[in-house]
Amino acid sequence: MKENQEGRLARAQMEAAKKESEKKFSAETGPRRYRLYDKIKENVSLRTIDIIIIATSLLIVGLLIYGIITGTPQQ
Repeated sequence: MKENQEGRLARAQMEAAKKESEKKFSAETGPRRYRLYDKIKENVSLRTIDIIIIATSLLIVGLLIYGIITGTPQQ
């Protein structure tokens, strides 16, 4: 029974060390944009990101339409 508990404790320690190692080294080796995305992801919900993307795309389409309507053709 004692060996079983020691085995579980050792396994838990190894898993914790693995997670810490992955967290520490994987973020450093990736491109900068992924580190930035991870920081944003921790603080902003997916719904908020969707709203920002939709608003930006609507703004771009609106400005495109406005430019087409108000633009003067060149001769």
